[in-house]
Amino acid sequence: MRKTADGRLIRFFENKNSFSRQELYNYFLQTEGEIKKGTLSWRIYDLKKKNMLNEVRKGYYTTKTKPVYTPTTDAYLIKLAAFIQKNYRYARYCLTDVNWLNEFTIHQFNQQMVITEIEKDLEESLAHNLADNGYNILRDLRGSFMKIYQKMVISFPLISRAPIQKITDGRTIVMVPTLEKIMVDIYQDQKIYHFIQGEEMIRVFENAITRYSINYSTLFTYAKRRGKEDELRTFINGNFPGILN
Repeated sequence: MRKTADGRLIRFFENKNSFSRQELYNYFLQTEGEIKKGTLSWRIYDLKKKNMLNEVRKGYYTTKTKPVYTPTTDAYLIKLAAFIQKNYRYARYCLTDVNWLNEFTIHQFNQQMVITEIEKDLEESLAHNLADNGYNILRDLRGSFMKIYQKMVISFPLISRAPIQKITDGRTIVMVPTLEKIMVDIYQDQKIYHFIQGEEMIRVFENAITRYSINYSTLFTYAKRRGKEDELRTFINGNFPGILN
């Protein structure tokens, strides 16, 4: 019964790029009669969980669902995550393997770098602790670091409320960025991501938008925290007209 009702909802909205929470509420009023606001929230949650509804920005949805980006972890990343969790229990952190970007770029890079981000008050402690335990720490980004043959760890403070996600690999939990965070970071930080400029940047965004679900509220909220919201809106509107409508 519910499956049939869900199918009717998908067909009703399938020709719309996005629709509002109010439009969804009106649909349920027409098809099911009176519906409470709390029930609407639960129905939205259920549809999102079944990957039949995707939130594109706050209060707006689409039935054109795509997978959520989930990067892969390797033994190096798992070991690094385990080290951080052992020494900084309950701390909020994030690990990014720069080579994940090869999925989105035209040219393939071998940067051999992992970015570690942790709460600001712990960043210096973590950097020294990693160095003392055999990790190759890079904290000074002046000059070129294109030719790195042994994996380096770049240490930064984590921006408050940065969008991150949890990957469980065996018994180890690895905290990694969402795709929205990656997109903002490569746009904002051209010292680290100096190899992604011009057409390469456009291609990264194009592939990300085409292949995966993007929450634009999350994207621009984080971009605002990094001081790049207006610039990023201009960039996306200029290269992907209509995508934000």
